[in-house]
Amino acid sequence: MQPRSVAAMPDRLADKERSEALAQMHLIKILRAYMLHMVGEVPGYKALLVDKDTMRICSTQFGRTELAEHNVVHIERLDSNDSKEHLELKAICFVRPTRENVTLLKRELRQPRYQSYHLYFTNLVSQMHLQDLAEADAAKEQVQQVQEFYGDFVALDVHHFMVPVPTNEVLINPKAALPLGASEFEAVDRLVQGLSALFLALRRRPVIRYQRSSDAAKRLAEGLHSLTYKQQPGVFDFGSRSSPVVLLLDRCDDPVTPLLMQWTYQAMIHELVGIRDNTAVLTSAKVPEQYREVVVDPASDEFYRSHLFANYGEVGLSVKELVDKFSSQSAAHKQVSSLDDMRRFILEHSDFSRAQANVTKHVNVVTQLSEAVAQRSLMDVSTLEQDLSNPAAPLTAATAYEDVLSMLRNTAISNKDRVRLVMLFALRFESESQRIAGLLDFLGQAGLRNSSPGLFAAAQGILQYGGSDRRSGDLYGGGNILLKAKNVFKGLQGVDNVYTQHQPLLSETLRLLAANDLNAAAYPYMAGSQDEALNWQAAYRQRPPTAAIVFIVGGSTYEEAKAAAEWNSRGPGGSPQSGMRVLLGGSSVLNSDAFLKALGAAAAAAGNELR
Repeated sequence: MQPRSVAAMPDRLADKERSEALAQMHLIKILRAYMLHMVGEVPGYKALLVDKDTMRICSTQFGRTELAEHNVVHIERLDSNDSKEHLELKAICFVRPTRENVTLLKRELRQPRYQSYHLYFTNLVSQMHLQDLAEADAAKEQVQQVQEFYGDFVALDVHHFMVPVPTNEVLINPKAALPLGASEFEAVDRLVQGLSALFLALRRRPVIRYQRSSDAAKRLAEGLHSLTYKQQPGVFDFGSRSSPVVLLLDRCDDPVTPLLMQWTYQAMIHELVGIRDNTAVLTSAKVPEQYREVVVDPASDEFYRSHLFANYGEVGLSVKELVDKFSSQSAAHKQVSSLDDMRRFILEHSDFSRAQANVTKHVNVVTQLSEAVAQRSLMDVSTLEQDLSNPAAPLTAATAYEDVLSMLRNTAISNKDRVRLVMLFALRFESESQRIAGLLDFLGQAGLRNSSPGLFAAAQGILQYGGSDRRSGDLYGGGNILLKAKNVFKGLQGVDNVYTQHQPLLSETLRLLAANDLNAAAYPYMAGSQDEALNWQAAYRQRPPTAAIVFIVGGSTYEEAKAAAEWNSRGPGGSPQSGMRVLLGGSSVLNSDAFLKALGAAAAAAGNELR
């Protein structure tokens, strides 16, 4: 077996592109550079061997067509137990350096099915694993190279990433029923691995801050600090490059955002349909079966990219314009009356077919969204949701209680939407215990306790999960006079859209972090000593951070991704606001279904679905 080499960034990237990608912390460019290097440096026809995690990592960056352009003609899961030989192909193995994967690779190397093997690991590989692989390869000597390519995370967008945790529910609800052997500690270990790979890919060792009120965030901070500053300090030392801040938050710091109905295009698709690895599956009876699985990838779909953060009304108008434009192109294509017309049609046909597929996709998506909005009376529900979540709304507990009770009595409102309203009321008016109990009693009498125990448990437990004593941030602006005044002023000014008044807590957290005003007691530094923590605090007081990685244990949302994207473009000339570039990550990307399922997981362990 050839000795391993470490690639912080493949040489295939030109120096200028490499420095730009690192300076901008451009996650898409960084991951694609790794993968292009993998498939580009091995000549001839190739197979790509992946595990369940790297399959997701790859699929968000490359389609099969693009891989085929690099002579990747076969893709296989390492754990598929396929015994078919492919001796005409060279195997590119892109896998995580786990014990399970090393065992599978050893089996593969003892009975090789490919012409040769090129091993690329997404993270640091232990000497023990390397020795095991060398022994397995000793007889055949098929391994040509072993490299570490630090891509142990899913890049969802330029600034948004995810470290996928199969048992993410336990990071929200430690009582959730889990597969045998899984635990919250195991989930946190996976986050340490993913974030440390991100640090290596960015060639930066961040200063670590965390939410003191969260045990999971503290354990994650301790794990990262131990690995990057104690166990492997040399690997993570990148010299004079400035250190960003990584801020580790818990989802409980802002339980409101994942409960809200979303009205911008990307977030709305995830809320009402669900997005996984840039794919959504439509269920509307109006959408033909062959068009139900759609790719929603901003990198390959210009319309989607330009409307990610557009609101529902704007998207509807833009889709109509797209249809009108296509109709005019279609009419032109029908006018084929000469040899020149035929030649023009053939040359333009592929572009025309792509345009037709794109128009069909977005019409179908908007069709399903509009159906859900009408069937669930979501405009009425969302108006009340926004009032409950907006600190500037002139809302009293008595008025809000009657408004929520009226909505609960409406038979057109789904149980899930009823529960979300009760939870939002409880969070906003936490001290109104009698009124909260009254709303829960109404849900119980309506049969939710028996028909949807998971939903009912989520409503019952929301304050235990995300009440004021669990939160470090000022969710409703009550503790900050200036912030409260700003919210009221915003309320007096009005907003462009009543359904998008809400701003996630992340927006205010970023402002405080960039100004070095984020409470150091509530969000302390993880350091080797108190003196070291004070030194970091003093250094950032003199010169605030120019880069920040905000990671939410339990999962981020697309509304927060929108807030991070807007932060990165609000400065002069489209530069980051306050000169601090932001990356946002999480252990999943939540919608209200996933959040409610996690909160009610213990009660719904018998398999009850959200209804």
